[in-house]
Amino acid sequence: MALGESERVRLAGIALTAALGVSDVRGADAGSERAFVTETASGDRLQGVSCVAARDGGYDVSLRLVAGPVPLRALGESVRSAVLRSAGIACITAQSVDVHFVGLALTEES
Repeated sequence: MALGESERVRLAGIALTAALGVSDVRGADAGSERAFVTETASGDRLQGVSCVAARDGGYDVSLRLVAGPVPLRALGESVRSAVLRSAGIACITAQSVDVHFVGLALTEES
């Protein structure tokens, strides 16, 4: 991510990277209406994440993800924890992290 990005865009990138780093998260999806996209200052689009200012300060993050065939509630909690941990390291307040799973990616066993 380029220098000079807003805190909101930086958090969106941090959240997406953290989510995609969680085991069994297979990808991110912008949605048919592109509601889960954050645009950077350079015009790049972070697909699968939306980040908006929260009413009481900080930001509300929403992620739209594709998962492997695992229990989704536990995976969602793992994603939420990873995002909050990464936001804390960056000293950016994430007031809420919503995780939406929109599909399952199945892989064949060898």
